[in-house]
Amino acid sequence: MRWLVVLCCLISAGCSSRLPTEDERAVITATNSHQLEEVSYIKDANGLQWVSPQVALSDYQQLIIEPVGLHQRTQTVHQIPPVVLERVSVRLQRLLEEELSAGVPIVDKPGDKTAILRIEISRASTDMEDLKITEILPYGALIGGAKVLLGTRDRNVRILVESQLLDSQTEEILAERVSVILAKDVLENNREMLRFEQIQETVDRFTQDIVHFIRLSAYTAKNNEQS
Repeated sequence: MRWLVVLCCLISAGCSSRLPTEDERAVITATNSHQLEEVSYIKDANGLQWVSPQVALSDYQQLIIEPVGLHQRTQTVHQIPPVVLERVSVRLQRLLEEELSAGVPIVDKPGDKTAILRIEISRASTDMEDLKITEILPYGALIGGAKVLLGTRDRNVRILVESQLLDSQTEEILAERVSVILAKDVLENNREMLRFEQIQETVDRFTQDIVHFIRLSAYTAKNNEQS
Protein backbone atom coordinates (compact mmCIF):
# COMPACT_ATOMS: atom_id res chain seq x y z
CA MET A 1 0.00 0.00 0.00
CA ARG A 2 2.91 2.32 0.73
CA TRP A 3 4.03 2.27 -2.92
CA LEU A 4 0.53 3.33 -4.01
CA VAL A 5 0.79 6.46 -1.87
CA VAL A 6 4.24 7.24 -3.25
CA LEU A 7 3.02 6.60 -6.81
CA CYS A 8 0.16 9.06 -6.38
CA CYS A 9 2.62 11.66 -5.11
CA LEU A 10 4.88 11.03 -8.08
CA ILE A 11 2.04 11.43 -10.56
CA SER A 12 0.85 14.68 -9.04
CA ALA A 13 4.31 16.18 -8.58
CA GLY A 14 6.09 14.70 -11.57
CA CYS A 15 4.11 16.13 -14.49
CA SER A 16 5.96 19.16 -15.82
CA SER A 17 4.71 21.67 -18.35
CA ARG A 18 5.59 24.98 -19.94
CA LEU A 19 2.21 26.22 -18.72
CA PRO A 20 2.30 27.86 -15.26
CA THR A 21 1.25 25.54 -12.45
CA GLU A 22 -1.39 26.44 -9.89
CA ASP A 23 1.33 27.60 -7.47
CA GLU A 24 2.95 29.72 -10.18
CA ARG A 25 -0.36 31.28 -11.19
CA ALA A 26 -0.89 32.31 -7.57
CA VAL A 27 2.16 34.63 -7.67
CA ILE A 28 1.88 36.18 -11.13
CA THR A 29 1.55 39.96 -11.19
CA ALA A 30 0.00 40.34 -14.67
CA THR A 31 -2.52 43.18 -14.61
CA ASN A 32 -4.95 41.27 -16.84
CA SER A 33 -4.34 37.88 -15.25
CA HIS A 34 -8.06 37.05 -15.27
CA GLN A 35 -8.10 37.44 -19.07
CA LEU A 36 -4.99 35.38 -19.84
CA GLU A 37 -5.66 32.54 -22.27
CA GLU A 38 -3.52 29.59 -23.28
CA VAL A 39 -1.58 30.29 -26.48
CA SER A 40 0.79 27.81 -28.15
CA TYR A 41 3.10 29.05 -30.90
CA ILE A 42 4.90 25.81 -31.62
CA LYS A 43 5.18 22.41 -29.94
CA ASP A 44 6.06 22.72 -26.23
CA ALA A 45 5.96 26.53 -26.36
CA ASN A 46 2.66 27.15 -24.65
CA GLY A 47 1.89 29.88 -22.16
CA LEU A 48 -0.80 32.30 -21.00
CA GLN A 49 -1.33 35.48 -22.99
CA TRP A 50 -3.56 38.54 -23.40
CA VAL A 51 -3.47 41.23 -26.10
CA SER A 52 -5.53 44.40 -25.86
CA PRO A 53 -8.35 44.52 -28.42
CA GLN A 54 -7.72 48.26 -28.72
CA VAL A 55 -4.02 48.23 -29.63
CA ALA A 56 -3.23 49.24 -33.23
CA LEU A 57 -0.01 48.35 -35.03
CA SER A 58 0.41 51.80 -36.62
CA ASP A 59 0.58 53.34 -33.14
CA TYR A 60 3.98 51.71 -32.44
CA GLN A 61 7.09 51.75 -34.61
CA GLN A 62 9.97 51.36 -32.15
CA LEU A 63 10.75 49.51 -28.95
CA ILE A 64 12.46 49.98 -25.59
CA ILE A 65 13.77 46.76 -24.01
CA GLU A 66 14.06 47.24 -20.28
CA PRO A 67 16.60 45.23 -18.24
CA VAL A 68 15.10 41.86 -17.32
CA GLY A 69 14.00 42.13 -13.69
CA LEU A 70 14.21 39.65 -10.82
CA HIS A 71 11.42 39.52 -8.29
CA GLN A 72 12.61 39.45 -4.70
CA ARG A 73 11.10 36.00 -4.12
CA THR A 74 13.43 34.45 -6.71
CA GLN A 75 16.53 35.31 -4.68
CA THR A 76 16.01 32.71 -1.95
CA VAL A 77 15.30 29.55 -3.94
CA HIS A 78 16.88 26.33 -2.72
CA GLN A 79 19.24 24.83 -5.33
CA ILE A 80 19.01 27.91 -7.61
CA PRO A 81 21.66 30.49 -6.60
CA PRO A 82 20.87 34.19 -7.19
CA VAL A 83 23.93 34.50 -9.44
CA VAL A 84 22.39 31.95 -11.83
CA LEU A 85 19.15 33.92 -12.09
CA GLU A 86 21.15 37.09 -12.67
CA ARG A 87 22.96 35.41 -15.55
CA VAL A 88 19.61 34.23 -16.94
CA SER A 89 18.31 37.81 -16.92
CA VAL A 90 21.46 39.18 -18.61
CA ARG A 91 21.40 36.41 -21.22
CA LEU A 92 17.74 37.00 -22.05
CA GLN A 93 18.35 40.74 -22.32
CA ARG A 94 21.26 40.38 -24.75
CA LEU A 95 19.60 37.78 -26.98
CA LEU A 96 16.35 39.73 -27.17
CA GLU A 97 18.18 42.89 -28.20
CA GLU A 98 19.97 40.92 -30.93
CA GLU A 99 16.81 39.17 -32.17
CA LEU A 100 14.39 42.10 -32.08
CA SER A 101 16.74 44.76 -33.43
CA ALA A 102 16.62 42.99 -36.81
CA GLY A 103 12.92 43.81 -37.16
CA VAL A 104 12.22 46.95 -35.14
CA PRO A 105 14.29 50.00 -34.10
CA ILE A 106 15.46 49.64 -30.49
CA VAL A 107 15.60 52.94 -28.56
CA ASP A 108 16.37 53.89 -24.97
CA LYS A 109 13.94 56.76 -24.30
CA PRO A 110 10.12 56.96 -24.17
CA GLY A 111 8.47 58.78 -27.00
CA ASP A 112 5.75 58.86 -29.62
CA LYS A 113 4.95 55.54 -31.30
CA THR A 114 7.23 53.72 -28.84
CA ALA A 115 6.41 50.59 -26.86
CA ILE A 116 8.23 49.12 -23.88
CA LEU A 117 9.07 45.43 -23.45
CA ARG A 118 9.20 44.72 -19.72
CA ILE A 119 10.20 41.26 -18.49
CA GLU A 120 10.41 39.90 -14.95
CA ILE A 121 11.50 36.56 -13.57
CA SER A 122 8.84 36.22 -10.93
CA ARG A 123 9.43 32.73 -9.52
CA ALA A 124 12.05 29.97 -9.65
CA SER A 125 11.55 26.44 -8.36
CA THR A 126 12.40 22.78 -8.85
CA ASP A 127 10.18 19.74 -9.12
CA MET A 128 10.67 16.03 -9.70
CA GLU A 129 11.34 14.58 -13.14
CA ASP A 130 8.38 13.19 -15.07
CA LEU A 131 7.40 9.59 -14.49
CA LYS A 132 8.80 7.06 -16.95
CA ILE A 133 6.53 4.29 -18.21
CA THR A 134 8.49 1.64 -16.29
CA GLU A 135 7.77 3.46 -13.05
CA ILE A 136 4.02 3.19 -13.52
CA LEU A 137 4.39 -0.54 -12.89
CA PRO A 138 4.53 -1.60 -9.21
CA TYR A 139 8.23 -2.57 -9.19
CA GLY A 140 9.25 0.59 -10.99
CA ALA A 141 7.08 2.66 -8.67
CA LEU A 142 8.89 1.18 -5.69
CA ILE A 143 12.23 2.24 -7.15
CA GLY A 144 10.93 5.69 -8.04
CA GLY A 145 9.42 6.05 -4.57
CA ALA A 146 12.70 5.08 -2.94
CA LYS A 147 14.49 7.75 -4.97
CA VAL A 148 12.01 10.35 -3.74
CA LEU A 149 12.44 9.33 -0.11
CA LEU A 150 16.24 9.38 -0.44
CA GLY A 151 16.25 12.68 -2.34
CA THR A 152 18.13 11.18 -5.28
CA ARG A 153 15.50 11.56 -7.99
CA ASP A 154 16.36 13.93 -10.86
CA ARG A 155 14.75 17.36 -10.65
CA ASN A 156 13.48 19.85 -13.22
CA VAL A 157 14.12 23.57 -12.98
CA ARG A 158 11.17 25.92 -13.58
CA ILE A 159 11.61 29.68 -14.02
CA LEU A 160 8.39 31.70 -14.33
CA VAL A 161 8.72 34.64 -16.74
CA GLU A 162 6.21 37.46 -17.13
CA SER A 163 6.42 39.69 -20.22
CA GLN A 164 4.55 42.92 -20.87
CA LEU A 165 4.26 45.34 -23.76
CA LEU A 166 3.39 48.87 -22.64
CA ASP A 167 2.91 52.30 -24.15
CA SER A 168 6.13 54.18 -23.30
CA GLN A 169 4.33 57.44 -22.49
CA THR A 170 1.20 56.31 -20.65
CA GLU A 171 2.43 52.85 -19.50
CA GLU A 172 -0.90 51.46 -20.64
CA ILE A 173 -0.57 47.68 -20.92
CA LEU A 174 -0.86 46.53 -24.52
CA ALA A 175 -0.16 42.81 -24.09
CA GLU A 176 0.97 40.33 -21.44
CA ARG A 177 2.39 36.81 -21.46
CA VAL A 178 3.22 34.36 -18.68
CA SER A 179 5.30 31.28 -19.50
CA VAL A 180 7.94 29.00 -18.05
CA ILE A 181 11.59 28.30 -18.80
CA LEU A 182 11.56 24.53 -18.22
CA ALA A 183 14.84 22.64 -17.97
CA LYS A 184 14.13 18.94 -17.47
CA ASP A 185 16.24 16.58 -15.37
CA VAL A 186 19.16 18.99 -14.91
CA LEU A 187 19.65 18.36 -11.17
CA GLU A 188 20.55 14.86 -10.02
CA ASN A 189 19.05 15.16 -6.55
CA ASN A 190 17.51 17.61 -4.08
CA ARG A 191 20.93 18.92 -2.96
CA GLU A 192 22.84 19.70 -6.16
CA MET A 193 23.18 23.44 -6.81
CA LEU A 194 22.25 24.66 -10.28
CA ARG A 195 24.96 26.02 -12.58
CA PHE A 196 24.07 28.43 -15.39
CA GLU A 197 25.75 26.20 -17.96
CA GLN A 198 23.18 23.49 -17.19
CA ILE A 199 20.30 25.65 -18.43
CA GLN A 200 21.94 28.04 -20.91
CA GLU A 201 20.68 26.16 -23.96
CA THR A 202 17.15 26.12 -22.54
CA VAL A 203 17.31 29.85 -21.83
CA ASP A 204 18.52 30.51 -25.38
CA ARG A 205 15.58 28.58 -26.84
CA PHE A 206 13.15 30.38 -24.54
CA THR A 207 14.14 33.69 -26.13
CA GLN A 208 12.01 32.66 -29.09
CA ASP A 209 8.99 32.44 -26.79
CA ILE A 210 9.23 36.18 -26.13
CA VAL A 211 10.01 36.96 -29.78
CA HIS A 212 6.86 35.08 -30.82
CA PHE A 213 4.93 36.99 -28.14
CA ILE A 214 5.98 40.27 -29.78
CA ARG A 215 5.11 38.98 -33.25
CA LEU A 216 1.70 37.65 -32.26
CA SER A 217 0.92 40.92 -30.46
CA ALA A 218 1.85 42.84 -33.63
CA TYR A 219 -0.30 40.51 -35.74
CA THR A 220 -3.27 41.03 -33.39
CA ALA A 221 -2.71 44.80 -33.45
CA LYS A 222 -2.74 44.74 -37.25
CA ASN A 223 -6.02 42.80 -37.26
CA ASN A 224 -7.47 45.30 -34.77
CA GLU A 225 -6.83 48.07 -37.29
CA GLN A 226 -8.57 46.20 -40.06
CA SER A 227 -11.65 45.26 -38.06
